[in-house]
Amino acid sequence: MKTKSRFPLNTENKTQPTTPWSSMWIASLVQFFCAIQFTIYFSSLWPYLLQLDASSKERQFGHITAIYSLGQALSLPFYGFWSNRIKNTKIPVLAGLFMMTVGNTLYLSIPIFEIQPYIGMMVSRLVVGLGAGIISPLRAYAIQGSTKDDRSRAISLNTGGFSLGILAGPGFQILFTPLDYPGYQVFGKFLVNMYTGPAMMGILVNLLSALMMIFAFKDSRIGIYQVEKQENPEHERFFALPKFDLFAAFVCIMTRFVQMFVITNIETIGSPLSMTIFAWDRAKAVYYNSLIHIGFGAIGLAYYASNTVWDFGKNLNHRLWTIIGILLLTLFHILTYPWWFLPGKIQYQQEFETINGTLVKIDEPVGCRQSFDWARCKEFSFLAGSSARLIGPLFVASLFESSGIGNPWIIVIVISLLCALAWVLMYRRMVPLKMSDEMKVGDQYRNKFGKVEKF
Repeated sequence: MKTKSRFPLNTENKTQPTTPWSSMWIASLVQFFCAIQFTIYFSSLWPYLLQLDASSKERQFGHITAIYSLGQALSLPFYGFWSNRIKNTKIPVLAGLFMMTVGNTLYLSIPIFEIQPYIGMMVSRLVVGLGAGIISPLRAYAIQGSTKDDRSRAISLNTGGFSLGILAGPGFQILFTPLDYPGYQVFGKFLVNMYTGPAMMGILVNLLSALMMIFAFKDSRIGIYQVEKQENPEHERFFALPKFDLFAAFVCIMTRFVQMFVITNIETIGSPLSMTIFAWDRAKAVYYNSLIHIGFGAIGLAYYASNTVWDFGKNLNHRLWTIIGILLLTLFHILTYPWWFLPGKIQYQQEFETINGTLVKIDEPVGCRQSFDWARCKEFSFLAGSSARLIGPLFVASLFESSGIGNPWIIVIVISLLCALAWVLMYRRMVPLKMSDEMKVGDQYRNKFGKVEKF
């Protein structure tokens, strides 16, 4: 009896399928816009919160930053399940874009409806996070919509869009700095200024993304094997996926955690830290932090663009370069740690100044808050337990408010070194999963049915 099996969609009797690169670029661009709507607020959100409520605390800023990630964490599996269930990427993505547009509109509405700034920002960022879970089906599209030969480049393009948005997002804030505050009235009571500009940009890029998804995006599943019913169920065991290395997968997940933990924490306390250390006012903090992130984004853009064009990533030793990258993150924190032997003193905020012999109240005090005792002494304690983009901002912002930059930096250094050590110890096992069609006759492997021999 002839047995049916699994075959790629391309057969000798069908036209050779090709990767829809225009749609791959759209998926990457939409992810880029999603990531921007997470990080573009880092430079301006804290100054804006102070502008609306001068009594705001750093830990509240951490809550606002973290709640976006909570919304995204809750929505990621939902969008992924929905996309797989209906075998469609476009519809879930459009729904998520609508959610993000609603969230950005709420952000613009905070001063109009006199919402308590802290609560208003929490709600708006949560809604945007609930929409940002669309990166789940968009990332899956890189595999589902690409041929085997194009998969490496498709994944690089796909993940590169999101990663570049994470790095470059705060740099886009510099576009709105000239608008100053309170800015300009555009329609109704809505104001566009250096603080609300990111929300307005989010609405526009979501509209652009929706138009691209509706009119130019093509759903594709050419990268998925068709599963046909076996006439002989015993043959199914020869086509099941090989089992993957659980420990190696855990190390990869841990590495992603460390990467996002470092990036998010730096960007979370970037504005409060720069305003404290360098005595910048709100406008300067927004402007200079944006410039710093433009530099980050330029480096990321150069790398991802080069890899997309020349695909040099497939020739690199990914294990070695991952270890080097983790160690460079560690080195950054060692170099920027507040060592006791460094010269200089932090300027404290002064509420009054003397002008022509008259004591005058300062509208916007700059420097370190008088309540920050950690700037006078350097006693550090170790705290443990955090969860990357969700718990990281909560933990680091609160710790920064109570004890300064030292403790968060120590924790990041320890976590990064542990991650690098895991890669060293697991070096031989950190290899890609070898599929059955890549094996030689006689090779043995395990899948859900047990031990199988390639024939």
